[in-house]
Amino acid sequence: MKSETKRLLIGTIISFASVTLTAAIIYVLKSLFDMANGSQFTTNTFLNIIDGLSIAGILGVLIFVLTWLSGAGAFDIIAYSLKLAFYNTFRRNVRQTALPNSYAEYKELKHGKKSDSYLFLLLGSLPCLTVGIVLAIIYSVR
Repeated sequence: MKSETKRLLIGTIISFASVTLTAAIIYVLKSLFDMANGSQFTTNTFLNIIDGLSIAGILGVLIFVLTWLSGAGAFDIIAYSLKLAFYNTFRRNVRQTALPNSYAEYKELKHGKKSDSYLFLLLGSLPCLTVGIVLAIIYSVR
């Protein structure tokens, strides 16, 4: 098995486990909140499962989108400007730091190396999101 395929498989398994754990935590918290409001623990079980899976899946997809946007350079100008402001505030001479002289150099240095793939985040969270949506459709139809 190639190293990249192995990394994708392990990342997908870990991502799926994390999303499933998040869904379980959301389910338990929502059930406890329902109990605090006076209903039984099993009253809204199906709705709580739907909410847990859907919310955890959406969070996983959103994390993938943010990491993909960050890797594509959507937040580069913010990162460079914050570093420049920090160095101007706390350093005597900014040019003695490792910060590039211009934003163009910063962007070239950052995107010159091969970027990592975060596809495992999407592959790990889509099953929970899909199951949550299918269960929501089944619940609304019945």
